[in-house]
Amino acid sequence: MRKENLKKGGGAEGLVCSFRVRGKLIEIRTVWHSHRNLYLPLQKHTSRVIVLETFPFPQLIGDAVITNLKGVEVGVRTADCAPVVLVGEEWVAVAHVGWRGLASGILGNLVEKMSSREKVEKLFGFVGPCAKACCYEVGEEFREMFPDQLEERGGRLFMDLQKAVLRELRGAGVPDVGLLERCTVCSEELPSHRRDGSRERMLTSVRIL
Repeated sequence: MRKENLKKGGGAEGLVCSFRVRGKLIEIRTVWHSHRNLYLPLQKHTSRVIVLETFPFPQLIGDAVITNLKGVEVGVRTADCAPVVLVGEEWVAVAHVGWRGLASGILGNLVEKMSSREKVEKLFGFVGPCAKACCYEVGEEFREMFPDQLEERGGRLFMDLQKAVLRELRGAGVPDVGLLERCTVCSEELPSHRRDGSRERMLTSVRIL
């Protein structure tokens, strides 16, 4: 998948990355403002996927949004959870994925919604910065939930959320997945609730141009 106009850092204030795929614009920002063409779900660590086919649209509880509306930006806010974007020919999606979302099957739900509208083998996926195994220590209860996605160091367990999401996406049939491999916890320029209790959030969005 060719990515045009890739930018990492620099540029406009708060821009973490920006690139185009198939006429869709994907951006991650640490400084952002709500605007009339931006749709954000009420995130509650659910497995619910919102299908946005008209706009304006009520702000519903959910942690993923898919749309085919041109010019409408759909986004999620994250600090240590993983922001995920899917791009098809006509539809796009964005999701907020933490360990609760992974365990409840949000990615499977999202790919199912997209694959009923697009050919899954032609989807492009992108996973942004989130908590990685260098910093993301988890408890023993994670052994049962994620037995193949943990690292053990010095008797302590660590999880790479980005790799876990990548594995889920590929297991669901998404063949082409890009990563921005940065850990939010140890990248001080990115917001991290785990690092410092920050209430700031990164915005990851996608828009059909």
